[in-house]
Amino acid sequence: MEGYEELPMNNQASRSAYDVVVVGAGIGGLTSGALLAKEGKQVLVVEQEDQPGGLAREFQFGPYVINPAIHAITGCHSTGPRGPGIINAILNHLEVQNLCEFISIDPFYRVQFPGFQMDVPTGREAYLAAHLQHFPEEADGLHALVALCSTIFQELSRFPAVLRMRDWVLMPFRYPKIFRYANATLEKVVNSHLSSPRLKSIYSILYPYLALPPSRMSFLLWASMMANYIEEGAYYCRGGFRNFANALAEAISKHGGELVLEARVRKIRADNGKVRSIVLENGQEIIAPQIIANVDPRQVFQDLLEIDRFPNIYAGKLRKLEPSLSVLGLYLATDLDIHALGVPKVTVVSAWDLEDVFAAARKRDIAAMIVHVPTIVDETLAPPGENVVVIQAFAPSEAADLSGAARQKFAEKMLKQAEKALPGLRDKITFVAGSLERGHSELPLHKLETIYGWANTTNQAGPRRLAQKTPISGLYLAGHWTQPGHGIWTVVLSGISAARYVMGKDLSGPIWPLDF
Repeated sequence: MEGYEELPMNNQASRSAYDVVVVGAGIGGLTSGALLAKEGKQVLVVEQEDQPGGLAREFQFGPYVINPAIHAITGCHSTGPRGPGIINAILNHLEVQNLCEFISIDPFYRVQFPGFQMDVPTGREAYLAAHLQHFPEEADGLHALVALCSTIFQELSRFPAVLRMRDWVLMPFRYPKIFRYANATLEKVVNSHLSSPRLKSIYSILYPYLALPPSRMSFLLWASMMANYIEEGAYYCRGGFRNFANALAEAISKHGGELVLEARVRKIRADNGKVRSIVLENGQEIIAPQIIANVDPRQVFQDLLEIDRFPNIYAGKLRKLEPSLSVLGLYLATDLDIHALGVPKVTVVSAWDLEDVFAAARKRDIAAMIVHVPTIVDETLAPPGENVVVIQAFAPSEAADLSGAARQKFAEKMLKQAEKALPGLRDKITFVAGSLERGHSELPLHKLETIYGWANTTNQAGPRRLAQKTPISGLYLAGHWTQPGHGIWTVVLSGISAARYVMGKDLSGPIWPLDF
């Protein structure tokens, strides 16, 4: 793998017209742009930040590299029971596979409840063995639950990108598990398979990855995520996930496309129900008959889109959609010797009932904490002898809007909770991102808004999530606000699907594998 290099800065488009404009250089938008450029389209990708990647980009604080959003991804394997993973395949297809190196994470995570701790490996047999060592009486139920997740993942992998009427009619026969569990929550399915309240909570401990309590979370999304990690493994991108984003950006350039950074889109113009152009903050108007928006659709339709008539039904649907939670985080470095930890991620929970844990977040309390130490698997992210530590707690947007003493108090509680996973951390802090205080007595909180797009409820999952094709001709969506959902490998799928729309390709089959 080649070393990380900053992309050359360019904040103005070189031409006044393109075949396709992509607004937003998140992973979905970058995927679309790179695929379309490789197909010979004249592509412009416009990004308001100073680097591409969206949530995949890291922050560089001197010698420390910190990613506040992504802890691991899947789909990076070159071979497997279903062939290469989607991340591996897309990089190879775009001819930039040499720009990324992925490190396998195993064990994947640690569960830490009061009086209980367990490391969880990947691989179905190892995963089952780790849990059944503590709950042997639950063998039948856990085996059935893991197998069910695998079956749902297999059905989803051949699910049509766009459902036609006949697909809905035939769904009970072609996709029986998807049909049966379309309205099921994680809590409902777990209760039907497992008896032990403690095993139910241990099994469901990755609920922060979907940012909802088990009682509200879509089981289909959970099943797909768990089957992916258990069967295909978890990975970290050496040097940070910015290397993955930059590989996609390099593919755009390699195949004749163009990426401009620090260029804010002011308007998306449409005439007679069809997109016509974008207007940048500097006043430059760029003509494009097709536009892919990799940004919050509320921003697209409320702030950016300039159109004579906007469909009222679509506007009403947007207003009814529920956004996901926000995340509050502390980003630290420490010289505490924690490599014996052995796992890069610990979920620390102070109660066994996950519904109570989630309810505490709405009261600005902390009953659950994610402690991520990426330097356990990638030592390049900090100087020798130090580790990067990301401490995070989920909160509704209204609870996350803390200020002054309340914000500092919340940060102190987060650090205290994190010390359950990393004893002695407070006294061994060497750096705090955003702190101006010597001795690191100040603990600045960092907020990530609506980190997963829409909330991962049953009525906002899969084909019920906002469609990529909009009522405006030539305007498509990509990213975690649209189908199929959130997560890096999933937004790559959204980028593939958006590119297929632009190319006029058949969308009646599955998004994957690639047919470009």
